[in-house]
Amino acid sequence: MKPVLFTIPGLDWDVPGYGVMLMIGFLLATWWAVRRCVRSGANPDVILNLGFVALIAGVVGCRAMYVIHYWEQFAHIEPLSARIWAILDVRRGGLEFYGGFILACIAGYLWLRYVEKVSLRWYLDIVAPSAALGLAIGRIGCLLNGCCFGNVTDVPWAVRFPFGSSAQRTQWEQVIPGSELPAPLLYSFPGGLTAPIARESIAASDQTLRKLDTQQLAIARELERVEAALEKNPSDVERAALLSKKRQLQLRAARLGRFIDIRTNARLYGLSYPQIRELAAAHRSLPVHPTQLYSTITALIIAMLLSALYWRRSFDGQVIATLLFIQPVSRWVLEVIRADNPVDTLGLFTISQFLALAMTLVGLGLLIFLRRLPPRSPRARIWTPDETAG
Repeated sequence: MKPVLFTIPGLDWDVPGYGVMLMIGFLLATWWAVRRCVRSGANPDVILNLGFVALIAGVVGCRAMYVIHYWEQFAHIEPLSARIWAILDVRRGGLEFYGGFILACIAGYLWLRYVEKVSLRWYLDIVAPSAALGLAIGRIGCLLNGCCFGNVTDVPWAVRFPFGSSAQRTQWEQVIPGSELPAPLLYSFPGGLTAPIARESIAASDQTLRKLDTQQLAIARELERVEAALEKNPSDVERAALLSKKRQLQLRAARLGRFIDIRTNARLYGLSYPQIRELAAAHRSLPVHPTQLYSTITALIIAMLLSALYWRRSFDGQVIATLLFIQPVSRWVLEVIRADNPVDTLGLFTISQFLALAMTLVGLGLLIFLRRLPPRSPRARIWTPDETAG
């Protein structure tokens, strides 16, 4: 697990492994689709344009579905600006595949139908294997981020995620035997809620934490001086100035709340930051199925099968319909051993299983329907560069 691959020097910007793999997946999938497009005699510019439309729609759809599905994680965040930022912040993951897939399909249909005005069936067949390839590489980003993890298992290839990961926190919340944590790794919020120290706090440098501690101590001492001055019954003018200064100091103190969990526990238990990190390193998650890698392997197999089918298809639309039919089947099986999605749909399914079932039926129905159409789409015409010249 490596949620942050590196930090850009000077800018102090973290580059997330999840985002990097998404971008690599997008670029490789687009390159592969363009190659297939050129060999087929289709217009590669259409594929490039469609790729960017699908990328934007996919990310928006994935995030929207996650936020709707887990709204309770965002509903309590105040102020509103912080809630909006939490909704938009995808650096820690929080994307659900089918939300992006569905919105990307809708956006792709509208783009090809009303903007490019080309054959839907042909161009969707061209991109179908690439969609599976992009999913395969994106799931490696899930592994780096620690999301989409599996159930506890004792298989030889099981993986253990570090302290602060989604797997470790979920196992602790579910009180699974062996997931217990010592008190110094548990932070009690002012409202009474207790939770493991955040992984960002564990990853923060000693220099950053000590700087925040120094600033907070200086503000606390200044607040004490202001309070003492207020107790001396100053004049109305002086009191107004002191109260204004007090409010400014309180606002500054609130802004120094970063990594408050590890900073508070270090003081409370008399531990240094390296000692807390050492303790955290000894409390990883229990071994779980590497479902992210399972997804990568199955998606790669599907991508290769679809690529072979494309050159042997009996009719336009067969490849995209086959993707809609077989990919959800693999997702359904994987959902059985995934631990991050609750069974909260109709009391029988996870939301992904329900959508997978619906998509399989759509794919099957589409295969049956397309057999009644002409094998070759009327809009499927060989493209020549002269068509867009000038």
